[in-house]
Amino acid sequence: MTLTAQELSSVIHAELDKGYDVVRIARVAFQLYQDHGVELTPDLDEKLLQLMAMEEGPEFEFSEDELRRLAEELAG
Repeated sequence: MTLTAQELSSVIHAELDKGYDVVRIARVAFQLYQDHGVELTPDLDEKLLQLMAMEEGPEFEFSEDELRRLAEELAG
């Protein structure tokens, strides 16, 4: 099943509801990438790669507000 932008938005919101934790969110993004990588649109592929990179260091981290804005943007 293809991952949609709205589904990714819901996942981001659900993870943020558990608390702002960039490592946890990056790992969830990695799992989604593993599960759906070949069927992702180029835009979602890029978004997931950006989310996965947050675990690589503070220079790659989204703030909580940036993550919320991203989720809203994905929701349409």
